[in-house]
Amino acid sequence: MKFSEAFRETLFRFNLKGADLADKSGLTPTQISKFRNGDNLRIDSVERILGALPDEARQYMLLLVLQQDGDHVPLPSRNEE
Repeated sequence: MKFSEAFRETLFRFNLKGADLADKSGLTPTQISKFRNGDNLRIDSVERILGALPDEARQYMLLLVLQQDGDHVPLPSRNEE
C-alpha cells in the first residue's frame, strides 16, 4: 500500500485529525492534507509525520505500507489500563 493511502486509513482508523498532526509535527495543515491526498512529500516531512503519530497508529500505518494486496492487517491491541 502507498504511504499516502496508509496514512489516510490510519487517520480514519485512529480518529486522528490532520490539524493536530500538523501541530505536533511542525508541518502545515496544507502539507498534511496534500500527503493525505497522495502528493509527494520530502522524506524528512514523512519522518516528522510518523514521529507525530501515537505509537499504535505509527505501527499500524507501517504495517499497512508493508502489506501485500489482499492481506489483512489487524488493528494493534490497545493496552488496557
